Amino acid sequence: MKAAALKGSRTMEIVDLPDADPGPGMVKLHVAFCGICGSDMHEYESENPPRALGLMQPVMGHEFSGEIVAVGEGVSGIEVGQHAVGNPGPGCGSCRYCTAGRENLCRSGAVGGIGYLLAGAYAEYVTMPVRSVVVLPEGADLRACALTEPLAVARHALIQGGYRPDELLVVAGAGPIGLLTVIAARLMGGTRIVVSEPLPGRRAAAEAIEASHVVEPGKLVETVFGLSEGNGADISVDASGLPVGVASCVDATARGGRVVLAGVGEQPYSLDILRSIINEYTYIGVLGYTRQEFSDTAMMIARGEVDVSPVISEVVPVEGTPDAFSRLSDGRDSLCKILVSPDA
Repeated sequence: MKAAALKGSRTMEIVDLPDADPGPGMVKLHVAFCGICGSDMHEYESENPPRALGLMQPVMGHEFSGEIVAVGEGVSGIEVGQHAVGNPGPGCGSCRYCTAGRENLCRSGAVGGIGYLLAGAYAEYVTMPVRSVVVLPEGADLRACALTEPLAVARHALIQGGYRPDELLVVAGAGPIGLLTVIAARLMGGTRIVVSEPLPGRRAAAEAIEASHVVEPGKLVETVFGLSEGNGADISVDASGLPVGVASCVDATARGGRVVLAGVGEQPYSLDILRSIINEYTYIGVLGYTRQEFSDTAMMIARGEVDVSPVISEVVPVEGTPDAFSRLSDGRDSLCKILVSPDA
């Protein structure tokens, strides 16, 4: 089967991989769509991507949907022909975190890890543990359902942050996670959502999904304080992964407010401890989503309760994956979420 493999810094190649049957407890999916994630872009742009050093397998892709084509020995309750999405990190199911419903904190990297330890879905087929499978209702839009994973990330950030729909929310960054955070907040009933984004194309995207206010970063604090009688936002979410994004969230957050750290970056971050103490800020780090949150998100999209289509920029074939990564790296203003599809 054809797959796109990361071979080195900014080097992705189309390779042929064996098309094997699933082993015991595994399920094989014909990929319909797989989203290009910001974390994959982060590896692609790294000077020393772990995959090129042999620390992980080379085929990325963990935001995917498709049709089940084979099941391994011992798999029950899942049938060939059903449509599904895959939870890339479902946890081991038995550790202290999994039994508490916090599978995103499971230490067992050997279970799941689709697109990381296990070959991902920038390919014609992907094989995953049965625990990863979320079967979709008949008629579900597989193109939209491919965004289950990033929408689950956005929902988890708001849930962990204790977001309430009457609160003033700031979102720093209007990339895919930032935009999906706006969509998730509106799904939860929120209407007071301020987005900060330097790129005009992405500001336009935030306006299209009805963020209440969309501003350049330099105007964020002025706008937020004007909307809150000089107090600041109740909660802010950094979806940029950049030090400037985190700093802008802190600047725009009210005393006693919460700052949710949802973006991922490798730059050093500075934190003014005294200021944080005086203002009693709460910093909340978030990682992925729970298994229940992932399943709930899949059903919300499949039932048409939420529209994620504005976040999708285009669909490319597997052979177009290297070019898509290159274009995203060169400029993300006009591009948001690119989906890879073997059937494109």
